[in-house]
Amino acid sequence: MWSTLFRAAAALAVLLTPTIVAVTNPLQLHTHTNEHAISRRGTVANAQEHTTDVAITRSEIPRLVIYYQTTHDKSGKPISMFPLITEKNIALTHLIVCSLHINKDGDITLNDHVPTHPRYGTLWQEAQVLRDADIKIMGMIGGAAVGSFSKETLNSADETVFNRYYGQLWETIKRYGLQGLDIDVEQPMSQEGVERLILRLRKDFGQDFIITLAPVASALTIQGAKNGWNLSGFDYRKLMLAQSGKEIAFYNCQFYSGFGNAGNPNLFHQIISDNQDRALTPTKVVIGQLTSPRNGGGFVTASTLANSITSLRDAYGQIGGIAGWEYFNGQPGGEEEPWKWAQVMTAILRPDQVPKLKVTMEMAIKLTNVWKESAAAGMREAMGGEVRVKVPALEPTVDYMAMMNA
Repeated sequence: MWSTLFRAAAALAVLLTPTIVAVTNPLQLHTHTNEHAISRRGTVANAQEHTTDVAITRSEIPRLVIYYQTTHDKSGKPISMFPLITEKNIALTHLIVCSLHINKDGDITLNDHVPTHPRYGTLWQEAQVLRDADIKIMGMIGGAAVGSFSKETLNSADETVFNRYYGQLWETIKRYGLQGLDIDVEQPMSQEGVERLILRLRKDFGQDFIITLAPVASALTIQGAKNGWNLSGFDYRKLMLAQSGKEIAFYNCQFYSGFGNAGNPNLFHQIISDNQDRALTPTKVVIGQLTSPRNGGGFVTASTLANSITSLRDAYGQIGGIAGWEYFNGQPGGEEEPWKWAQVMTAILRPDQVPKLKVTMEMAIKLTNVWKESAAAGMREAMGGEVRVKVPALEPTVDYMAMMNA
């Protein structure tokens, strides 16, 4: 999830005609008229010194994954993802936009609003820039909110019902060019239901589409499966033996909230040992952890995590990586500088693999204008919709113009 003043002025008229990315497969992009998007491809961006084109090859493993759920601050202004590619020493591999929810008798939502809501303009705009930085932009469906995987939606035995709600998910993936989907089932779902969803995604979006699951870590162990230490209902170990299980790229395991400890390697060892006959390699297990103690129980400090990762690398050579829940308040920077969590994780996991990008004036202008529109929509809601927000007067919290380097 890139010019002289004369050229910028000429391009501005074009930029005022908004577009959105839609795809026929995850890697083939087309533009259609809509309110969220920027021109696709070519150059990409970073306000670091010694920038280069994107023709730099980076290994995906070990992965550095971050979940992006809180999209606006308390005042209603968008929280920019841009520092993840403009701040130094960050080597993010995957960004997961969340959480998508299927709503019975309603439309799909991203958190509390439809994905096309104006408040999300900055999210989708910036996601395209991150994608051009060779960061995989995925969506996540499910999570703690119930409904997405109920017998009345995606777990329905009635194919007509399933197709109705799956169609909303399909359309969202297409519209925003999502390169993968993280399936986070935290409510009872049948074995047949999850297998159908996985196989349908593979059929519709092809082999390049990334399909991941987000189980609690204990659910992947023999003891956890027997004792019900699992929020999903279906058996992950049984799933691994099915054809649908072979389609899973990796598992974003939740090593927190009582279902695991990211600061201790023992549970990781147990997962690998218990699934040797299921081809679950260490590089398919991503250690999910909290970015802040405010985000749940079981926060692990960076130094403790680093010791655990070192131990696991000594044992296996490499692991799947680290996933952080969630972006907006990551330590040590907190809400003011949330990207610092990714800097610390890069030092632990992926040093010297930072993308080098370019930002044009045209891109900076477009990003600035869309940020103002997203902020206006968010602030109106934060203030109860009663205050008139003047879009031109808003100043972005991120200086896109200062990031120009092309």
